[in-house]
Amino acid sequence: MSHRNRFTLPMAFTAASALVLSACGGGDDSPAADEGGSEGGSFTVWNCEPQSLTPGDSSEVCGARVLEQVFTGLTEMDYEEMEAIPGVAEDWESEDNVSWTFTLGEDWTFHNGDEVTAQSFVDAFNYTVDPDNAQANAEYYENFVGYDDVVDGETDELEGVSAPDDYTLEIELEEPFGQLPNMLSLVGFSPLPEVAFDDMDAFESSPIGNGRYQMDGDWVHDTEIHVERYDDWPGENPGLADNIEWKIYSDVSTAYMDVQAGELDILEDVPPENIDTMEGDFPDTHEFFETGTLTYLGFPTYLDDFAEEDVRHALSMAIDREEILESIFSDTMTPARSFLPPVLEEGREDACGEYCEFDPDAAADLYEEAGGPSELTVLFNSGAGHDEWVEAVTNQWQQHLPVDDVSFESMEFAQYLDDLAELDAAGPYRLGWTLSYPSAQESLEPMYSSTASRNYTGYGTDEFDDLMAEANASDPEDAVTAYQDAEDVLIDAMPSIPLWFEDQRVVHSDRVDNLGVTPRGLLQVERVEVTED
Repeated sequence: MSHRNRFTLPMAFTAASALVLSACGGGDDSPAADEGGSEGGSFTVWNCEPQSLTPGDSSEVCGARVLEQVFTGLTEMDYEEMEAIPGVAEDWESEDNVSWTFTLGEDWTFHNGDEVTAQSFVDAFNYTVDPDNAQANAEYYENFVGYDDVVDGETDELEGVSAPDDYTLEIELEEPFGQLPNMLSLVGFSPLPEVAFDDMDAFESSPIGNGRYQMDGDWVHDTEIHVERYDDWPGENPGLADNIEWKIYSDVSTAYMDVQAGELDILEDVPPENIDTMEGDFPDTHEFFETGTLTYLGFPTYLDDFAEEDVRHALSMAIDREEILESIFSDTMTPARSFLPPVLEEGREDACGEYCEFDPDAAADLYEEAGGPSELTVLFNSGAGHDEWVEAVTNQWQQHLPVDDVSFESMEFAQYLDDLAELDAAGPYRLGWTLSYPSAQESLEPMYSSTASRNYTGYGTDEFDDLMAEANASDPEDAVTAYQDAEDVLIDAMPSIPLWFEDQRVVHSDRVDNLGVTPRGLLQVERVEVTED
């Protein structure tokens, strides 16, 4: 079916006005950001050590927190309507969801003063896809015409990306993909200035972007990242604060104590052990925000111990999610009985059925019949507050299943992801998945497609891949059932255990106000007001 897909909005509608799904607690629901807010001042905010500050190579939230402020892509996201809105592109159109034309604004510049043109996107896209550059976000381009030729070394440039003039970008896809404008809001589709290609390693230390904020000095690894507001950013909702400092912590509990001591202004992810005391510690400066972030335990299905689906089903059925959420998280999370988050139209409250219900007797029988291992090694990233609940899960496994011994492996997040990508996990591993853009496709395909680089489970089937292709090719209103069918395939296979959808727990000093968190679980630092400097 041929149809026309066109989008035009004034630049006033930007990600800075994104919807906060739910907020409660001591914070002030100030409308100041929607009214322009009060500008100026500086504040500090917690972060973990990024894996990368090259846009094409950033695949985790530690780097995304910074890069989403330093770069602006063709589109941004309106989380209230769950749709793409203008970024550098003022409008776009497609007759068939295959051939797309994006018209760029003419007043965008990089932080060094160079103009942002359509060629800035062409060059960045080609760099990201080039296999010699080993960029983590390359797989997002696999539907672009010419992707396979670049990956196979037959050419250096994507055939399906061109710049007829400075302000027109054309994209040709292999298959219809109606969610392309949403996907293009990812930092992996950011433009790059010419200087980046002179020395990408040096560029990563202090990336020159085109976003609301520009780097102020180099990234000091494991310590800090400073940015300052870019006053020539042409959008209608620039950042409010003059300066932002991300303070990098290896242990989130230390960050919590620093907020208490006045050494840190914002911690956007309070550790589980502090939830019960949070309201007392911060009676007027704590808040909760619902998100679509899923916490899960993935399985290395490439190991014999976890190759049987019923072993994985049994491990899921032996987890009492409600007990863990009550005892450790004070019921501030939503038990997950699906892979698709409830914030999406495709989300179903009980898609998982019996496999996500606590049934220890049935789990024990199933585990024994399937030959589940008597010893387990469980992996998680260190310093992020996961120790207590991971231990609680494994205690339940030992209590309800014929599991005699559990050991743990932990490491810092960047190294943790690198090791998982090598498909060398010794057992179940903890991860979370945030909505990079509001789409069922983004919730499923990057982790479970047989060719996805973030598929750390080793799982992959033609059935799942085919259903995803069907859904991706459909118009959004026709794709709901197909995405749910793909989710049902995952539930039957259970390559990972969905545990809970996270509430973001934020504490802050009384120096800042007007905090917001997107459904992705990322703090909207651009809208934070500094009330006293």
